[in-house]
Amino acid sequence: MIHCAIIGAGQIGSRHLQALCKLESPTRIALVDPSNESLQTASDRYQEVVSSGKKNIELYCHHSLDTLSDTLDIVIIATNSNVREKIVRDVIQKRIAKNIILEKVLFQKKDQYITIDALLQESSIPTWVSCWMRTTDLFQKVKSALNLNNSIKIKIYGSQWGMGTNSIHFMDLFSFFSGCVDFKFTGVYLENEVLDAKRYGFKEFMGRLEGMNSRGDSLDLVCKDEQSGPITIEIQNGPEKFTLITDFVNRFDFKSSNELSNRLGNVSLPYQSEMTHLWVNDILTKGSCSLPTYANSISLHLELIKVFNEHLQKLTGKEIDTCPIT
Repeated sequence: MIHCAIIGAGQIGSRHLQALCKLESPTRIALVDPSNESLQTASDRYQEVVSSGKKNIELYCHHSLDTLSDTLDIVIIATNSNVREKIVRDVIQKRIAKNIILEKVLFQKKDQYITIDALLQESSIPTWVSCWMRTTDLFQKVKSALNLNNSIKIKIYGSQWGMGTNSIHFMDLFSFFSGCVDFKFTGVYLENEVLDAKRYGFKEFMGRLEGMNSRGDSLDLVCKDEQSGPITIEIQNGPEKFTLITDFVNRFDFKSSNELSNRLGNVSLPYQSEMTHLWVNDILTKGSCSLPTYANSISLHLELIKVFNEHLQKLTGKEIDTCPIT
């Protein structure tokens, strides 16, 4: 039997739960959240996908890690960023996890990344970060069509796509395409108004982020404070150009200057509830999966929170060590 835990039963956690219900092997899932309301919502979503005749998936709800007794094959930590470091530390120190998948944005403080990195290395627990775009068939095919003898220039632009919470997805995709994790951002074109995020207590940013890696590849992220609309991803690779237009839900209109668009055309991306079980199955059968490792994701996360903190320091005149994104 597979033993899993999902810590954090909110929107994303409940979709991870739905995906785990697609595992073929008998599976026991521990769902952990202090909120009865969140546990109930996630349990309802579990019932949506588990047919009455499917007996191989067992769900148990917990309010605390302290009531988990089994050594777990997979622990998925899907909490907000402001509490995740403590939970990861507890999971590592309790020695209850053989493998860990972390939701992004990982943490809010630089020293938290360093602390968790040291603990993971000491414990030798394989850990991945849920930057899922690189795992999809669409972006793997785009990567295979790129020529790394030429530079890669990526521009993403749209309105209200969540620069604070979603930039890391595009940074990871850029890293996946280029093979580089060393990356420098500038936030001089960020707008002065910092907005409240959809999740209480967190912030969102508007404007423009520009970055470059050691290969000379560039990433340009533009998020406007206008009525929400399609997001456009433009990838220039020497003479070749790829254009993807999406509503950031799951559908892409895909065009390219080569024959790839003829093979792909309009494509769909999977929902979270259609992916997690594939990663878990790969981890348990192959020892790895197509998500980025924690070690590969650290530098991208640190660069992102650094550029936002520098912007907040410029606006407030105060030293900022906690980046209010999740």
